Amino acid sequence: MTALMDTAPGPVAPSVPQDWRITPEGTVAVMDVARTTGDYPAVNYTVRKCGVPVMDTKGRGGGRYIPVSEALLLVAAAALALAAGVALAQMYRAIKANGATIGANALTIPLQFGA
Repeated sequence: MTALMDTAPGPVAPSVPQDWRITPEGTVAVMDVARTTGDYPAVNYTVRKCGVPVMDTKGRGGGRYIPVSEALLLVAAAALALAAGVALAQMYRAIKANGATIGANALTIPLQFGA
């Protein structure tokens, strides 16, 4: 069973926070994602330890850039983790393992009942 709500009329890029600096390659700085979630240590740990694909490093400090779709999954996982009282990395792994995807106006997380 999959819970899905998609209100987009056609293929449209997902909405992102206005303060994110999106690169022409479709990536965003990990720092922007961390600022959105309010928890830099948790986002940094999740990116380093959970297989979030780092597409590029830029700048003097080697700021890491990840795909916008992964950044949006991190933000969704952060909100769900806060509500469930679990660690961000734990929630990110769980939604990725279940095949979560980001659409134009939808987050799809397949739910497996009675497995």
